[in-house]
Amino acid sequence: MRDLPPLKALRAFEACYRLRSYTRAAETLNVGQPAISHQIRMLEQDLGIKLFIKKGSLISATKEADDYYQEISQALGRIADISRDLRDRGNTKTLNLVTYPGIAAYWVLPRLYDCRQQTKNLSIKVTTTDRDHDINWDQTNCAILFGTGNWPGYECHKLISEDVLPVTAPFLAEQIAPCSPDKILTTAPLIHLEDDERRWFDWSDWQKEFAPDVKLPTDSISVTNHGLAIHQALQGQGIVLGWTQIIQDLIDGGALVPLHDQSLTSERGYWLVAPKSFFTSEAGKIIKNTLATNETR
Repeated sequence: MRDLPPLKALRAFEACYRLRSYTRAAETLNVGQPAISHQIRMLEQDLGIKLFIKKGSLISATKEADDYYQEISQALGRIADISRDLRDRGNTKTLNLVTYPGIAAYWVLPRLYDCRQQTKNLSIKVTTTDRDHDINWDQTNCAILFGTGNWPGYECHKLISEDVLPVTAPFLAEQIAPCSPDKILTTAPLIHLEDDERRWFDWSDWQKEFAPDVKLPTDSISVTNHGLAIHQALQGQGIVLGWTQIIQDLIDGGALVPLHDQSLTSERGYWLVAPKSFFTSEAGKIIKNTLATNETR
């Protein structure tokens, strides 16, 4: 036991390696950045190796850190799995799912409601966040996240591909008709989804693909999450790029109208992400089956 580094140092190392940032690791572990730097420095002194090289606000891992992470992540993951199993024995009916506000409101919750007979033995808590690194995995069973399916140490199952269309409320669609890419960009306010990390398509991507000769207008609306953007579109306040599979029910019901017959697509998408042991549990099987689309079955 004397050869084991402090658990705090190992948790700090795991978070720094996964997030490639002392700042984000500190936010995830709910401590100050100096505490993270101190733990990493102590671990480097204990091991006698350099773990990270700072590059501005980001860090890169050394070869030794890569090797170390591959070994300890499995051990930490196993400890987390066993601890989670023991907690579940005391409260087998509670499941915590984390995702973004838009997909929670317009995709996850409707499906959980429709499949309530299948999930009747589960008490499901859905928590929303705008940033992946705000997720506390110690209190999370699974998450629906956007990306390419690369979350080291977690098992991932694709639910929805990135496929977006410009949509708006019916009365605003009538004002724009007949629609063309030029008209879509210049007739009504565009609703922009702010994202400093540029994780998903925005209006500049759509403009480059379908109307490269048209400049994006300056009179636009910006919001911080997809749920707010969809809400504004439903109110007829502008045009939003909506993920087709998320808002398909709204399109089918006539609440939103597509303005273009071609969607913008990529290999990215929404993934069900969880520790591997989650998908072998009864709750994990139920959630995966409930949220699986035709694409994943």
